[in-house]
Amino acid sequence: MSVKQKNGFTLIELLIVVAIIAILAAIAVPNFLEAQVRAKVSRTRNDLRSLAVALEAYYVDWNSYTYMAGGAEQDKPWGWKQLTTPIAYMTTILRDPFGESKRPTMTGIWREPLYELGTGAVGVGSAGDPDGPGPGYPSNTWEMDGRGPDKIDDTVVVGNSSPRNNWSWQEGRYPWPDIPANDPRAVSEALSLMYDPTNGAVSRGNILRLGGMKPPGRVFDLLYGLASRR
Repeated sequence: MSVKQKNGFTLIELLIVVAIIAILAAIAVPNFLEAQVRAKVSRTRNDLRSLAVALEAYYVDWNSYTYMAGGAEQDKPWGWKQLTTPIAYMTTILRDPFGESKRPTMTGIWREPLYELGTGAVGVGSAGDPDGPGPGYPSNTWEMDGRGPDKIDDTVVVGNSSPRNNWSWQEGRYPWPDIPANDPRAVSEALSLMYDPTNGAVSRGNILRLGGMKPPGRVFDLLYGLASRR
């Protein structure tokens, strides 16, 4: 009589297979998540380029850039709406892929789905908003930014005893006339504002773009130079 031999895996073989799968997953998942971050960074930079083209087209027609535009959901995005109506310099208002932002001054999530825009006049300051335009309107320079992969707005001053920044770099104050543009500390702080992927896919810093007339000073030399290469 012939004896049928049963084929199967031993427990050791199964454990080895499970261990190999776990190792591959540990390698693949972080790479996949990092690829997602890189894709969002690329989208942000492409969006900012598109917005810059629209802003320059607006300037040709009106000899001024638009008003500043806040990024929070409850804010009226005046500056972006001016690019869509009544003349369509853009067909839609673009949204920041890192828009669910962590506010360092608050707990939880603060939704800021839109890119932020600051406009003003060199040597004068921010253009303000249409309900109360500041002395900088019409504007001849602009700055826009997205939150970046860490989803934290690095342009704000946080706390009095140990501030994240020494100065406020918020879009509502651009072109930051009260910041000493040649101070080495300000230059160093300006550099820390910009997202740098060489420090890791998720690192501090906003994704910035600047344009129009460049204000004088080493801070603006640095920011304009870096933004044009990224």
